Amino acid sequence: MKGIIVAAGMGSRLMPLTQDKPKCMLPVKEKPLIEWTIDNMKSFGCDEIIVIDGYKKEALFCDNATRITNIDYMNNNILHSLMCAKEHMNEAVIVSYSDIWVEPNVYQRLLDTTGDFVIAVDEDWKAYYNNRNEHPIDEAENVLYESKIVSRIGKHINNKELSSQLGEFLGLWYMSEKGSQIFCDVFDKLNNSLLPNDKFQQANRWHSSYITDLFQELVDSGHEINCATIKKSWAEIDTNEDYNRLLEVAYEQHLWTLCDK
Repeated sequence: MKGIIVAAGMGSRLMPLTQDKPKCMLPVKEKPLIEWTIDNMKSFGCDEIIVIDGYKKEALFCDNATRITNIDYMNNNILHSLMCAKEHMNEAVIVSYSDIWVEPNVYQRLLDTTGDFVIAVDEDWKAYYNNRNEHPIDEAENVLYESKIVSRIGKHINNKELSSQLGEFLGLWYMSEKGSQIFCDVFDKLNNSLLPNDKFQQANRWHSSYITDLFQELVDSGHEINCATIKKSWAEIDTNEDYNRLLEVAYEQHLWTLCDK
């Protein structure tokens, strides 16, 4: 199994902290965020780590990882960035956004859940947005699901549809070898039929589409995406506010690795 970390983005909402480095290099407990992600991936069976870099790649340091550069990171989004590593998606993979802190128990839950596509979903997500002013709740990548099977996913889901089956996608998922092949095949088919500026799912431009847009395409095409549901145990570092309050919210978010012993 391989681990893939998508780390090409500019992290503009974290300026000036990201003026000279990508956001995954921000230190957490004196260690870059990306190193925590790599350690978790290796601990849970990833024998090769792929890092997709782009912005300030010269300041991104990670030992024993295969590096791939998204040379067009300023013009595309996370889906097309991930597909820079398509040739490595020939077996089971765990894929992660580069700006999330995830506790080890989430990885275990992810691997304990069966399916060719398994996404980590926080079902106790709303409280995290209390006093989170720079990243409002309507920017959450929400997941609507029934019996742990995804029916809708993306930022467009109206938060008024609140129910016990509305959660937040972490930006962490597993694909079996079969799932990886399906994902790549669907992407290739779309990429051969759409122009860069064509609308796709909820994205205004095909080249600006999110992972969640392709997940919704998979669902619409009849593929089953399973939810590994968790409660808290993660945090996103998307803004200066997120970074500055990470340790403050560690206890309430169940970030036990960050809590003082």
